Amino acid sequence: MQPRLNIAIKACRSVSELIVQLYLTKNQDELILSKGINEYLYSHIVNVIMDAYPFGETDILGPSPLNFIPDNIKDKNNCKVNNIFDYEEKYIWVINPIDCYENFINKLPLFNVSITIFRKRCAYATVIFNPIKDEMTTAIKGNGAMQENKKIRHTKNHEKRLLYSIKSSAIEDKLRAYIDGESRNIGSPSTEFAYLSSGSLDLIIYPSINILDSAAGILLCKESGILISDIEGNDDIYNSTSIIAAKSWLHSKILKLLS
Repeated sequence: MQPRLNIAIKACRSVSELIVQLYLTKNQDELILSKGINEYLYSHIVNVIMDAYPFGETDILGPSPLNFIPDNIKDKNNCKVNNIFDYEEKYIWVINPIDCYENFINKLPLFNVSITIFRKRCAYATVIFNPIKDEMTTAIKGNGAMQENKKIRHTKNHEKRLLYSIKSSAIEDKLRAYIDGESRNIGSPSTEFAYLSSGSLDLIIYPSINILDSAAGILLCKESGILISDIEGNDDIYNSTSIIAAKSWLHSKILKLLS
């Protein structure tokens, strides 16, 4: 898996040069009015990956938030899948060129390029890269999570002054009396998961998720010691539409409060 992760890292660093150029040379209005930025960046990432692993043989281009297939992929029927579980024995690349696009066009440097490689119904490798801050976070299933070549792990166990991201005002209101903490909603799921993996956040609750937005962060958090399930407590998270992510003691507490 390491060779594929290396290609994903190379693709993220390559496209970051284009992203930084756009970010620094265009103002907010120009970025808001620009068309096709996501598609342009997505195609660039695909080109870098295809130079190493042509899609259609051992590797397949997975579903994209853009619902878009670059023109350079000729055999579109056999090179791209809409469901990450369609081909268990092949490596499926899920690419998000900018998460989140709203932060990018509004000049908030809280967005990432993310690539996740799936096989046999789960994520095996992932990279999350902030091109403006030049921050790289990676994970390989069973090998831990790394940030700039240093292993990261969420080790905080305190119950006071927690920081959380809860994408539901009803759930947040319900938990407020039982949690000593404050809300920090960043808008970029991959950023929030990266912060959770390193201990800068303590809790994430998404009552409604898209696997394409969250796949990279899920593996990262699992490999850094975070417990992840859906709101019902099920751990088949890649088939779920909700997420609770926290250290085990807080995770079990939240499940009890929401049951």
